[in-house]
Amino acid sequence: MIEFHSGSSNAVNSKAAVIECIESAFADGDKADCKLLVIYSTVGHNFAQMMAGAREACPDAEIVGCTGSGVIGREGVSEAMRAMAVMAITGDEFAVAATDGLNGANSAALGEQVAGEIKAANPDINMIYVLSAGLDLSGDKVIEGIETVFGGDLPIFGATAADNGKAKGTFQFHGQTAMENGLILVGFSDPSLEVLSGVHHGSIPVDGAIFEVTKSKDNQVIELDGKPAWPALLARFGLPPETTALSETLPITGLGEVLTEREQADYDNPQILRVPIKVSEDHLSFYLPTSVSEGTKFQLMQRDEQYIFEGLDRLMERMQKELDGRRPVAVFHADCMARGRFTFNRVLKDEIIAKMQYPLCGEDVVPWLGVYGFSEYCRVAGKNYFHSYTTSLFPIVRREVA
Repeated sequence: MIEFHSGSSNAVNSKAAVIECIESAFADGDKADCKLLVIYSTVGHNFAQMMAGAREACPDAEIVGCTGSGVIGREGVSEAMRAMAVMAITGDEFAVAATDGLNGANSAALGEQVAGEIKAANPDINMIYVLSAGLDLSGDKVIEGIETVFGGDLPIFGATAADNGKAKGTFQFHGQTAMENGLILVGFSDPSLEVLSGVHHGSIPVDGAIFEVTKSKDNQVIELDGKPAWPALLARFGLPPETTALSETLPITGLGEVLTEREQADYDNPQILRVPIKVSEDHLSFYLPTSVSEGTKFQLMQRDEQYIFEGLDRLMERMQKELDGRRPVAVFHADCMARGRFTFNRVLKDEIIAKMQYPLCGEDVVPWLGVYGFSEYCRVAGKNYFHSYTTSLFPIVRREVA
């Protein structure tokens, strides 16, 4: 049977930080029992020292993880340049596989490849946790590739990596290797466990700001309304096309696609959001972390602080109903970096996290691991989706015994 333990650290020394995380996680247990260690880290850490420390502390554990612009643990939030949090897992009912070289064109193929590897290692997998590169990918195609192997009924959850807001490079960890274009899948097979999903974004439509994709390739948007895409998008804000700093563009360039009525009810939002995460060198086109077809219509979206808090309250109400009195044995959490202090100082992250943790955990100490990444993998209305700009929560619960 799988058991979960979590810990976090703001220690500056990378080896000391990961050891502190693990010691905190196993305060009442033996860290030598750890079989899987998930590490979230901000980009200031020395990854080689971090992974070496993890191996020293948990010699029998598979090591996976990624970078984010901040980490979230049961102890709270840290967006420091050197922050770290872990989920340490005992039990062997899981399988791990990874590959490097992920991009927008090969996302489906690599998703299928890595999914095939974990299924071959463990055919009883009943949920899949995904960690991937955050800049050049088609997250919807990653899901498509996984579903080619496992079908659409298997829940998929997870996050893409992020950096410190520069959008220069994200990192993923597997074993003692740090990748920049990695895809990591962890398949869990403990039959007593199930994962629940809840997701919400805090953005509202900008009246009259609708664009049509008139030219695209894979995840690259080349033209909007017949014009070079990046200048056309920035012109809406009076910004020059040379503007590429993510801190300037990420808060204002959310693009929404309209969902079906059933999806809207479960999502509590009419639109699912896409984020321009990378700009071409000539500043004429941009890349989304999903594939995009010509003819797609995007609604420009803007974040609204009140909507973020109100939507979070509704999300927690829905999750309480789904939990039906059960207490999670662990919570995984993927949050968009644009909802952190880095780009939106008015949002009090500690307050937002408390509004999630207390309804789910009460006074209990529940293992919790979250990251501020670029995008999120989360199920909605019985279907696996790829999102951006959201809070996505994944409580792990024990199945009720008949």
